[in-house]
Amino acid sequence: MNSGRFCIDANLLITSQNITYPVDIFPSLWEQLATYRNDFILIQPIFDEIDPIPPHHSRLSIDEKKEKYPLRMWMQENEFEATPINDEVNTASLMMEQEYEISPISKGACQNDVTLIAYAKITGKTVVTLESEQKQKPGKKSNYKIPLICQEQGVEYINFVTLLRCLNIII
Repeated sequence: MNSGRFCIDANLLITSQNITYPVDIFPSLWEQLATYRNDFILIQPIFDEIDPIPPHHSRLSIDEKKEKYPLRMWMQENEFEATPINDEVNTASLMMEQEYEISPISKGACQNDVTLIAYAKITGKTVVTLESEQKQKPGKKSNYKIPLICQEQGVEYINFVTLLRCLNIII
């Protein structure tokens, strides 16, 4: 298993790159994040979620790929790798999917989210997400988001700004 400290939720990188902190405006942030790649765990299903390049675009030039898939190309250039999921994590994830009523129509966490939480729980890692805490528990468990599930499962979680503080990244 990966020795990193932080299990990264896909929304952290996707929203940060596409909306909040685009690389063309905040290049030093992305350079600094890349230097900490060994502290980050991108489990396989999360890795696969992030800006995948479809097979029919595999022949595009590097520049075309950078334009169409900037986050995936940044990950590739900085040698980010997917961390495989083992049977123990799969089993724990399936149990959480049942407990939190995860389905394609869930308004809360999705299958990849509970797999991320299961991985963090089993390995003692911290989940990093942009999802906000829910002040009140929703009536249905299928509406629970990552922070609430982490709380119930005894998994530490932090947001992006806290991650930056932990890594002493200043932009």
